[in-house]
Amino acid sequence: MYRQKATQPERDDIGQQPAAPTPSGVGRLEPPVLLWIVAVSCLAGTPVVRGVSPLATDDADTVEPGRLEFNAGWALSRDPSATTHSMAFNPVLGLSSRGEFGLTFGYQWLDGRGSESDAQGATDVTFSSKWFLWEPVCERLKLSMRFDLKLPTAPAADGLGTGDPDAGVVLCATWSWHSTDLDVNVGYTATDASRRVFREAQWFLGLAARHPLSERWSVVGESYALLPHGEAAPARAAYFSGGAQLVIRKDLLLSGLVGTSVGRERSDLTATLGFTRLF
Repeated sequence: MYRQKATQPERDDIGQQPAAPTPSGVGRLEPPVLLWIVAVSCLAGTPVVRGVSPLATDDADTVEPGRLEFNAGWALSRDPSATTHSMAFNPVLGLSSRGEFGLTFGYQWLDGRGSESDAQGATDVTFSSKWFLWEPVCERLKLSMRFDLKLPTAPAADGLGTGDPDAGVVLCATWSWHSTDLDVNVGYTATDASRRVFREAQWFLGLAARHPLSERWSVVGESYALLPHGEAAPARAAYFSGGAQLVIRKDLLLSGLVGTSVGRERSDLTATLGFTRLF
């Protein structure tokens, strides 16, 4: 989320916020589209601008009412069997002082190795809506809930998606301490949500830190885990990433992120280049 504030400086796979992250449960070949980084900055003489997208770990804030946040960029994900490139787009509209609504969509290319075939096609489309659970007395601690619905628009026959709709919910908490923000997420996604029994569900546990280095530069890092819940759920995995963020101007942010993961059939390298624009 990207917004203006008058005080302190400011998203596998389960979470796609796009990024993405919100949890999407697309599988091992889906790139971490949600891993998009936006800046934390402090501009002298103006309200502070800060954001968390494209981190998979979301914050508790929402886009200001009537404003449109647009995230876009390129992501790379490499695992032992293939390298996936993707372009993702994530518009988010502020609905009120307490809520927002957005969607994530894009296109992806898979370069297979060995027995894995090359493929390309659209990514899944994810709709997300986030709402404050309450208005905090102070800016230091905030809590909100995000609801996600993934539509299976990616071609499952080519290994680019599961072909099933997913539904998820994520509890987002943000704690601000001086110039540093800490975000904590606990999420649950039901893969193939059309079934009565969720055999491929996943838990999402995420922790992110955002800290400004100067008026224009900041650093961001996160770690999150995907934990299986169900007899057919994917194997557990943990992701680690970090990067730098640059404020070009008050409403335009550039970002870069690199990372890796541990777990069976998971990416050994991820990279993201993207931007966020506030209208």
